Amino acid sequence: MKKTSCFVCLMVFLAFMSACKGRSGKAVEEKSEEIEFHEIDLSKDFTGSTCDNLLLSDIVEDVEYVQLETTENGLVECYPRTKYAITPNDIFTLNRFSKKELFRFDRTTGKFISPIGQIGQGPEDMMNPSGIYAEKNNVYVVSSDHIYIYDKDGEHLSTIPILSSGSTVSAINDERLIYHPRQRPHISEGVFGKWTSVNVIDFEGNVLSAKVDTLEGITGGIYSLDFNPQRWYYSGQLNFYNETDETVYAVTEEGIIPRYHFNLGGNEWPVRAGSMKKEDVECISFKAFKETGDYLYIYWNQNQKAYFARFDKNSGKLEVQEQEPFSGSLWQLFAFGPKNDIDGCGSYFGPIDISEDKLGSILFEINPDNIDRVREALEKAENVKFPEKRQQLLKMLDERKEDDNPILVIYKLKK
Repeated sequence: MKKTSCFVCLMVFLAFMSACKGRSGKAVEEKSEEIEFHEIDLSKDFTGSTCDNLLLSDIVEDVEYVQLETTENGLVECYPRTKYAITPNDIFTLNRFSKKELFRFDRTTGKFISPIGQIGQGPEDMMNPSGIYAEKNNVYVVSSDHIYIYDKDGEHLSTIPILSSGSTVSAINDERLIYHPRQRPHISEGVFGKWTSVNVIDFEGNVLSAKVDTLEGITGGIYSLDFNPQRWYYSGQLNFYNETDETVYAVTEEGIIPRYHFNLGGNEWPVRAGSMKKEDVECISFKAFKETGDYLYIYWNQNQKAYFARFDKNSGKLEVQEQEPFSGSLWQLFAFGPKNDIDGCGSYFGPIDISEDKLGSILFEINPDNIDRVREALEKAENVKFPEKRQQLLKMLDERKEDDNPILVIYKLKK
């Protein structure tokens, strides 16, 4: 399948170095002189890999717990029905289904402060919100065709039109926003079409730059691409994995710059027409990335197994551990991840990881579906770095009522 990648840019880019290779064998995108670039080889058979020294403390330096206050006007749905955004002072929750409500809570005490905005068809109302982001004093909500901006007290500031439905939103600075379009490319056989994985826009909705791939049309016409890619923040910059060229890009003020390229050895997730097939379990399906100055942690599913890897950015060494999932099936598996030597509290990677913030943290939600597993993990935990916080969390679990809002566990990442 022929693919080429291009940028639609209205800004001046950095000087470029030689290009890495994508699935088509053509240039993925040229590398920046100022952003470190790595090739990571995942083409080997990692079945049975038993690296036992993957530790949460490799990337985490501290932890805090927040019990969100339960009030009649501030009921939070449990994952995966809720998205979170956190700032140094606030926690914002978006109920994505049923009532589609946006709430603000105090970051320190968990006290419910207020709802923000409302669902409706008025000029200041939200329609079909799908993602949130918070920074400084503002909250950003992305929906089917707009990005809504509110201040933290709920006052509507502006509504920005976008070209296509967005799945997530974040900000580069006070002049530029980022969103991932929700799209299913429909391209007839023999025709070439475009796939946009990220757009950078100004506050009028004008596209300043984008990551665009050219795809060759196929029988059936509709591509099964991921419109909600794995994304994370490192050094305050958004990074995302682009499955059309197996490359991680950083979205910066200077441009959309490649940082990592994966050699998947023929186990790439199929970019083709139609829905997933049973044989697709042989493909590598990335579930989460977390990054510090020393390490990139990677979680993927393959052959109904969970794999966790630690890539040392200084030495280039890759260490992999295979795990049996404790739940899930086929392409959506839940596993425990690196050994939690911080407080002993359960699992932090994959679909359970719901953090969307620039602060460098992992956000884990304790709810009725996982509270028993969390309690069991805490009671069995030994030699943790914060035993007093382990005890604090056990006490919070004992005091929690069945219908209470979730407890949030916030792990602070190392720089």
